[in-house]
Amino acid sequence: MKTTALIFLLLSFNGALYAQDKIQAYGKIDKAELQMQDCSFDPGAEAVILQDIGEIEFNYINNTGWVSESSYRMRIKILKEKGTGMGEIKLSYYAKGGREGISNISGISYNLDANGNIEESKLESGNVYNKAIDKDFSEISFAMPNVKKGTVFEYKYKKTRKSYSYIPTWNFQQSIPVQYSAYNVIVPEYFQFTLLVTKRQEMEKKVSTGINEGTWYIMRNIKGLKDEPYSSGRIDYLQRIDFQLSTINAPGYYEEIRTTWVKIIKELQEDEDFGLALKKNLRGVGDILTSVSAMQKTSERIRAIYNYVQRNMQWNNVYDIYSDKGIKEAWDKKNANITDINFILINLLKEAGIAAKPLLVSTKDHGMVNALYPFLRRFNAVMAYVKDGDVEYIMNAADKYNPYNLVPYDVINTNALVVDKSVETLIPITGTDKYVNHVFFTCSVESDGKISGQATLKNSGYARNIRMSTFKKDKLKEMIEDNEGITIKVDSLTVNNQEDELQPLEQVVQFSGNLQQGGGLFLFT
Repeated sequence: MKTTALIFLLLSFNGALYAQDKIQAYGKIDKAELQMQDCSFDPGAEAVILQDIGEIEFNYINNTGWVSESSYRMRIKILKEKGTGMGEIKLSYYAKGGREGISNISGISYNLDANGNIEESKLESGNVYNKAIDKDFSEISFAMPNVKKGTVFEYKYKKTRKSYSYIPTWNFQQSIPVQYSAYNVIVPEYFQFTLLVTKRQEMEKKVSTGINEGTWYIMRNIKGLKDEPYSSGRIDYLQRIDFQLSTINAPGYYEEIRTTWVKIIKELQEDEDFGLALKKNLRGVGDILTSVSAMQKTSERIRAIYNYVQRNMQWNNVYDIYSDKGIKEAWDKKNANITDINFILINLLKEAGIAAKPLLVSTKDHGMVNALYPFLRRFNAVMAYVKDGDVEYIMNAADKYNPYNLVPYDVINTNALVVDKSVETLIPITGTDKYVNHVFFTCSVESDGKISGQATLKNSGYARNIRMSTFKKDKLKEMIEDNEGITIKVDSLTVNNQEDELQPLEQVVQFSGNLQQGGGLFLFT
């Protein structure tokens, strides 16, 4: 995360706020919470978050620099048996270079015994596990003890981050209902933040005075927001608040920070991990550049270079908007984050005489970017952008299966920022949902319910990408045999066009099996 100015934040919980809202202190439990049978404002919920409270402060540590310390506390009531999975806690953090860390973890579960007495079960430190997810991220995981229907459990922890101008987004809304959510921010008067609030109900702001002067952001009784079938961009609808430092106005010093898209672009172009990273030379790429120089059509050159990077680079599943290793090291190691891979693509396209530009995007699961609010943090990845006449190419070479001329599915119908000095605002990314499956088959049915035949399956567009992923994982036969109401055995399977991403992926299947029988009839699904 890039930073541009110092901020000094002193944040603390306010005792008066607790008293007014009757917030239970950590380690204290009201029997009424244990006796709760349902959520009054979201009936039928499997669980409810009773309290979700956060605070943050920034301290200067010798030999380390500025470090933010965010403290979090969560209290959850389990209302149904299927809600017990909420007791499995996973906390991820960016561990590379000690950038982030999680500590001070504690937890307590509360239950009522047969006599109506409160029983407490404390989380043992030996049951807290820390493991590396990959070379960049790690994860703390633990299971709260004795979680069952009726349990109330709570846990708290501290998250540190090497940063001095970053206030994390606060999500008031979660997948299950939230009874009380509060976030406290105290900022000196000479710092100003732009706040982007997404809400559909009242958000209370409380200004505290005295030694802990600051602002509380509070919401109450928020219904859960579940993932819906065939929907995307769930985060766009979460009620939340985002922060971005916009102005420093201290005695004798004034600076505007990232106030327009134009300024963001200029800053990125001059950044050593963005614009300057693109200007590095790559080793061993002479053959591909010589090969594409003989191609007459721009589309042919784009396709050849895109496929070359796509084949040679392995994505480490890390999203970012900055170069991590630098493109020279990333190319040498053939493994990198999404930005380094697409920086390599842009670099080679430029070497081939194609005016490729970086495109800042926000994937659907990261949320839509609002063109009226220049928030750099709303983006989470970089892709490559080329405009050839009236044709636009938006490419992500980190995706092993998406072709060069198909808009990556996870950014369709979002807004993006072309990092170029001629650009003043966002552009819309449009595309059609090219998801096509064709199945042609012949089948012989015997009197005893046995069947046999041949099928030809053709997958195009995004359907091809998904089917190619299944094929590469050696799961294609298993997928074809997985049918409801009919037993299928794949006797032979031939896959065609796997190397030509512009052709439908064709699978020719010889199959046999049995129909389901019921009531003296054979049922053909």
